[in-house]
Amino acid sequence: IVVGGGIMGICAAYWLAQRGKQVVVLEAGDIPNRHSASGDHLRVFRLAYGPDAFYTDMAAKTMPLWLDLNAQTGDNILQQNGVLQLATTTHGFEAQSFKTLKDLKLPVKRLEKDEIRQHYPMLNTRAIKYAVFHPGGGMIWASKAVGALASLAQRRGAKVRPQTRVTAVLRDKKEGIKGLRDASGKVWTADSYLFAAGPGNVELLKAYRLPVKITRQCQMYVRPMFNRGRYRPEHFPVFSVRDTGFYGFPLHIHGFLKLADHKKGPVVKPSEAQSRPDTNPAFERKTRVFLKRFIPELQNFTEFEAAVCHYDSTKDDDFIVDRLPDAPNGFLAAGFSGHGFKFGPLIGKTLAELMMGEKPELNLHRFRLSRFKSR
Repeated sequence: IVVGGGIMGICAAYWLAQRGKQVVVLEAGDIPNRHSASGDHLRVFRLAYGPDAFYTDMAAKTMPLWLDLNAQTGDNILQQNGVLQLATTTHGFEAQSFKTLKDLKLPVKRLEKDEIRQHYPMLNTRAIKYAVFHPGGGMIWASKAVGALASLAQRRGAKVRPQTRVTAVLRDKKEGIKGLRDASGKVWTADSYLFAAGPGNVELLKAYRLPVKITRQCQMYVRPMFNRGRYRPEHFPVFSVRDTGFYGFPLHIHGFLKLADHKKGPVVKPSEAQSRPDTNPAFERKTRVFLKRFIPELQNFTEFEAAVCHYDSTKDDDFIVDRLPDAPNGFLAAGFSGHGFKFGPLIGKTLAELMMGEKPELNLHRFRLSRFKSR
């Protein structure tokens, strides 16, 4: 049984079903669920992680899995229109990303100001030192990806049960997890259980006191007032300004582009992760200040929509992919800290290997739950 039909749960179900296992996915909402952490239109696919070669290598290993999904569906679920990092300092995160990508022999280019002005005339080059562009990056159509993977998993025999909210984990000291009770009172039993419910993991696994906090992250959808063609995906990549926390996408939905802040927002209760405020004057002002500095022609936007998403984050921003303590048949995928979606197919494959008693190809040392106790 997989609890949670977001990207991690559905990818694990896909790989388990492909290996011939009987799988049931229990999802509290719909699949895809627009209120979940996987429920937006787009997610970033980047290979640039500063000096952290481990995540860069992980992204490189995940890329062919996304491209295979493109081939299976005949759709451009991973759209590789590149990622552009705008550097405000000379020797910061962007310089480290450039070196790491070079060291791993991944395509990357440093753009000086004249090249930036040539390719992206909307950018204010007085605000930046240079840019790093890696063409292998881009954007993942998130909800479309979850829906496609759910369909493929079902074709391989997996059963998907939307609108099935698990309310209790039935445990035994010797046997581990004995079953799951849903909101209707039905008890579901299996040989093994995977908890991949995003913010829902915290409440459902309260007994384990997971070292995860839920934060509310602000987003803004903005329609350019003019020059809209230059913001299309074929002309404008995913972009980020690490020092500010802001990142954004090209036009992708009804002529709007998305801007968001990756810096951790206020901590909220897991039960509040379903709420979606539609106005946010403070973030609107913050967005306009950012645009005035970096993309001035967008700062006076009049058509816009505010939104939020939620991160389930660990202190070190590394994931948790592990067996549950005192439950040999319980497994956990949590703490994806706002940057996990891109790794979905690889994490799902790894979880399937872990649940089947195999040694995963991916080194899980950084993702062990026990690392928090040792600190």
